Amino acid sequence: MVIPAGAAFGTGEHATTALLLRMLEKLSRKWKPGWSIIDLGTGSGILALAAKCFGATRVIGIDNDPLAIATARENTRLNKIGDVEFWVGDVRRCKFPRKIDIVTANLFSELLIKILPKLKAARWIILSGVLRNQERDVTRALRRHKIDIVQVRRCGNWVAILAAVR
Repeated sequence: MVIPAGAAFGTGEHATTALLLRMLEKLSRKWKPGWSIIDLGTGSGILALAAKCFGATRVIGIDNDPLAIATARENTRLNKIGDVEFWVGDVRRCKFPRKIDIVTANLFSELLIKILPKLKAARWIILSGVLRNQERDVTRALRRHKIDIVQVRRCGNWVAILAAVR
């Protein structure tokens, strides 16, 4: 996959994106094609496009920045990956499909905590964008919402969390 460094976040080199991408690949590695994903804070679309390559059939990327969405759509064309939806929207107000297999969210910790109830529409949640000094706040919020922490990975100052919804 080719993701040029451009106006939108997410070439895969930043720790938050790399951690999330590795968790997504590991989680979906043995799944049969046909699963679904919503990527919140999609930026360049790298996670949505990777999910499509990993076997997702329903792929939605959401970002509040129209330039990011335009970049994600261009990256879809550049990589010749079809059937990926990108929406401009505020993740706090977007309506999610009733059943979704995975939600990925590379967002600020405060926003992640606010939208946790909405993320429970998914079977699996992969969060990133969490600073180490904010990890405890995010893990407490997950437990409060009865979301099970499956794995925590750290790289430098950043943390990514894989969680399962009960």
